[in-house]
Amino acid sequence: MNKIVLAVVFSALTIPAYADTTVNGKLSTLGLGVEAAFPVTPSVDARIGLNAYKYGFSKAATSNGLITNYSGDLKLQSLQAMADWHPWESSFRVSGGLAYNNNKFAMAGKPVAGNINIGGVTYAVAAGQSVDATVDFNKVAPYLGIGWGRTPKNTGLSVTSDIGIMFQGKPNGSITTNIAGVASADINKANTDLKDALKSFNIYPVLSIGIGYTW
Repeated sequence: MNKIVLAVVFSALTIPAYADTTVNGKLSTLGLGVEAAFPVTPSVDARIGLNAYKYGFSKAATSNGLITNYSGDLKLQSLQAMADWHPWESSFRVSGGLAYNNNKFAMAGKPVAGNINIGGVTYAVAAGQSVDATVDFNKVAPYLGIGWGRTPKNTGLSVTSDIGIMFQGKPNGSITTNIAGVASADINKANTDLKDALKSFNIYPVLSIGIGYTW
């Protein structure tokens, strides 16, 4: 993955040597991004971009009267390859393509009072023990959306934006623990509850805004 990221960044930095190429910096629900767009026909562009961001969090939650401290990281990392159709060769575009979706979520839960609920059963937790959850997604995710960007054959600064959906499929969730004596049935119940909670996250909304420059 690191080699792919470096290749995309290098491409984005070297592409401006070619005429009518746009490089954009973006802020989006996929993270901070950089992308390059170049013409295929007078009304169709190709775009390739990289997005990344890491968000850490920590909060307390109560379940069945037990307070648990949760901490974790949301890691956003994706590569996009898209085609943009500009009707009437305007700045408005209709976009479609694929994303390499390496977004991940990891969380650890540690009880405040030494007990934690797993699958509806209360277990005692010793120092250094926790319940861990991870969530990831299908690596290949189709994308469809609309937006506004560079006007073909116009050089200089431009504002870019996108509104779309990434079809990431049903998330893959897993709960594990290093707490001794936890019944496998309770872990299975916790995993089933997690999967039920993730069912509605099979699509990911993409909203972005940025500034670009066309050579």
